[in-house]
Amino acid sequence: MFHLVTAGANPGQAHALSANKGATFFIRVIMFHRRATLCLPLLALCAHPAAAGPTAAYDSGGSGITYRYLEDGERAEYHGRYSEAIAQANKALAAMPDFAEAYVFRAAFYMDAGRFRDAEADLKRVAAMHPDAREVPLMRAQIAIETRQPAAAVAALATAAAMPTTSVWHQRYMIAGVWSASVFYMYSSMAQEQAGHDDAALDDLDRAMANETERPWYILSRHCYTAAVAGLLGMAELTCTEAIKRNSHDIGEYDSLGLVHLKMKQWDKAIADYNQSLYYRSDLTLSVYGRGLARRARGDVAGGNADIAAATRDEPDIANIMTRLGAPAV
Repeated sequence: MFHLVTAGANPGQAHALSANKGATFFIRVIMFHRRATLCLPLLALCAHPAAAGPTAAYDSGGSGITYRYLEDGERAEYHGRYSEAIAQANKALAAMPDFAEAYVFRAAFYMDAGRFRDAEADLKRVAAMHPDAREVPLMRAQIAIETRQPAAAVAALATAAAMPTTSVWHQRYMIAGVWSASVFYMYSSMAQEQAGHDDAALDDLDRAMANETERPWYILSRHCYTAAVAGLLGMAELTCTEAIKRNSHDIGEYDSLGLVHLKMKQWDKAIADYNQSLYYRSDLTLSVYGRGLARRARGDVAGGNADIAAATRDEPDIANIMTRLGAPAV
């Protein structure tokens, strides 16, 4: 499904080549003008990431209290209080040390906080308990992308492609198809982009959205955040903007777009993005702290310091988290 955009082609040719490319047409045209290139396929995976049928789940036997700890952790994560989220997962594991779901949750919380080594340690535990759990290679692919290791991401995706659609997540937490082909192709798209294969990256993003028929904006939203952390700023800016158009009531994209503009040192845009994010969720620590950095860089030192202090009260590790996510020092 990939096609070639070669140096020297004119914009009319780009439009003609892109006309049948579905959801990412708008990105293809813009990216053509930014960097025309000869795109070659990065991945040559024989196994197709299975997408048909429901995802199986282990019955991990978690008790009511352990699930409550995880729910409390999710609520804390929603507001950007990652230290608290990790602490709740720790409580679940103290109550049930062999609870695979809790390790998956804690790994996800560690990833949000940029603590990738800790996340990998938990993923190793999950793999030892359930060798065929697809969360492990898919989450490893995300870690590899966010730490700018496209070859490692490709290897993790190849592992995932050869595995059954088995999940350690309990049914009460599962979103239908969340670990199916849509997520696989989303990560493959970013590995392609990191390797410099723009058009192949957009082909995979098309595939990801085609496999997420109920909520295609969700793939764009997840893509824009991971791409922002990974430093794929041009692509992240485009996918964040399109996700907002398709799902304007969700604030995650505004926070991700704020991080993009923060990294680009476009302070006014970052402030506007974070203001929009905070309009919907006033205590999201990432947005409060990010706005503080942008305000301080813009010259509003008092306002910036006030935001930074407020975010630090809610999440004591927020400065380290934002640094690990690539926010600039100002």
